[in-house]
This record gives sequence, C-alpha cells and structure tokens, in this order.
Amino acid sequence: MDWSNLAAFAVTEFLLCLSPGPAVLLVVGLSMRQGLWRSQCAAAGILTTNAIYFALSAAGVASLIIASATLFYVLKIVGALYLAWLGVKMILPLVQAWWRGEKHDAPFAEASKMPRAKSAPLKLYWKGISLQAANPKNLAFFVAILPQFIDPHGPVALQMMVFGSVSILLELPVLLIYALSFSALAKVITERVVLWIEAVAGGILILLAGALAWEKKA
Repeated sequence: MDWSNLAAFAVTEFLLCLSPGPAVLLVVGLSMRQGLWRSQCAAAGILTTNAIYFALSAAGVASLIIASATLFYVLKIVGALYLAWLGVKMILPLVQAWWRGEKHDAPFAEASKMPRAKSAPLKLYWKGISLQAANPKNLAFFVAILPQFIDPHGPVALQMMVFGSVSILLELPVLLIYALSFSALAKVITERVVLWIEAVAGGILILLAGALAWEKKA
C-alpha cells in the first residue's frame, strides 16, 4: 500500500468531515433536542452507510450506478426530496411554537426547563442511515474521488478496507465533537433559541436539497 496515498486520503476525508453537511446538521439537531447519546445513534447510522458505500465501491456497483445517468438523476431527486422533508421537520417545531404563541424572553434557562422528546435509538440509527444514503453526492465521492487514492497495482480490496476504517475513525470524533458542543449549548439556552438553531439547520438542509435537485442531469 502507498502510504502517501493513505495520508492524502486522510487529510481530504478530515476536511470533508469538518464541513457542516447534512450529516453534521442532523447530529447537531438531535444533540440539542434529544441529547448527546441519542445523537450518536444517528452518527452510527451515518457511519454504517459510509461503510456500505465503501463496500459498493470496492465491488464496482457504485461505478455502475454513476454510469447510468438516468438512475443517478432519479436517486438525486429522491435524495433531495428526503433532505427537504427532514429540513421541514426541523423547522416545524418553531412554527408550532409561534402558532401556540409561546414566548421565552430570557436567553438562558435551566436545563430542567428544557423539554426533550425522546425517540427510539433504533429509529435514530435508521434516520442516520437514510439521510446519508439520501445524498447521492456521497456515492459520487466513492466513484470520482476515492479511486484517485487507490493503487491499482496493489490489493484493491485491502486498500478499500483500510480507507474505510480511516474514514470512520476520522468522522466519528468529528460528529462526536459537534454533538458534545451543541448538547452542552442546549443546556444553558432557552427552548426558543434551540428551536431557532434547529430551524436554521433545517433551512440549510432545504437549501442543500434545492441545490441538489437543480443540478443538471448528467
């Protein structure tokens, strides 16, 4: 294995992990609403999907999907709709609070006053899987970018396993740090501020979905 390729991949993957994409926005929203550990159920689902993508890429399935312009375009539209739906769900609590006429004037409040709607860990795990799978740009990464780091003269399957492990080891702490930061923030701010942060994250998801859907068909 070419260690320089592995190092270059690690740097590229780390920088991509830091960017606040749909996965980060989901974990941030869940950490504020449902707490640190439940947000990590979604993070586990996100990393599971990444592992599946590595397997698909190694098997050549990802290349076949990308090669079919029509199939990839359909996946893009379906993924965009799902991301938009998640964004709307993140905005709805703020809209409902407005509708009920709730007001929280103080910017800070005790953690005990912050209501938390708890979802089943398995449901959150599946949400992480489905969100990461809904963005076909992740699939494109494994076809357009990942092969640049692969040594075709070496054991490809072994390289994919190593790259996949490195990817998970890099993304997991990044998602954990985001979750830790925002779950701690949620303990010292009012419910209204939490709703606004969630709504902004939801709005960004909708914008990302719109950009994805409006991209020209290949």
